[in-house]
Amino acid sequence: MSPGNGARPNLFMALAGIEAGIVGGLILLGYLTLDSAWHRRGFWAVPNLLASTFYGESAYAPGFGARTSAGLALLLVIYGALGALFGLIIRDHGTRLRVTLFGLIFAAGWFFLSFEFLWKHVNPLVQLYSPDRAMLVGHLIYGGVLGRRFPAYLKSLHGV
Repeated sequence: MSPGNGARPNLFMALAGIEAGIVGGLILLGYLTLDSAWHRRGFWAVPNLLASTFYGESAYAPGFGARTSAGLALLLVIYGALGALFGLIIRDHGTRLRVTLFGLIFAAGWFFLSFEFLWKHVNPLVQLYSPDRAMLVGHLIYGGVLGRRFPAYLKSLHGV
C-alpha cells in the first residue's frame, strides 16, 4: 500500500464532512434568519454579530452591510471545518440513524464549547448578543443535517 492510498479515505471523509457541514451551516443560517424575523430583529443580526469579530462593534448593525459578508464567510468556514472534523472522527461507522445521533451530539457539544469558552475569549459580543435558544436549536438542526447528509455525500464520493 503506497502512502498516498492511506490518505485518500481521509480526504474523502473530510470532503464529505465539509460538504455536509456547509449545507448544515446554510440551513442553520436560514433557521436563524427565520427566528430573527419571528422576533422582529434584523435578518442579518447573526452574520453581523460574527462580523464584529473582525470589525468590532460597528459591524453589529441591523441591516445587510458591506461587513455582513465577512460574518457569512466566518460562519461557513467554521461549520465547514466542523464538518471536516466530524467526517474524520465518525468516518463511515454505523447506520445513518447512528451517524445522525452523533451529529446531534457533536453539534450540541460544539455549541456549549464555543459559547462557554471560545467566544468568551475571541469575541465576547457573540456570547453576549446572540439569541441563546435559537442558537441551540439551530445547532441541533445543524447536527441533524450534518449527520443525515454525511453518509450520502461520502457514498457519492466513493462513486457507489
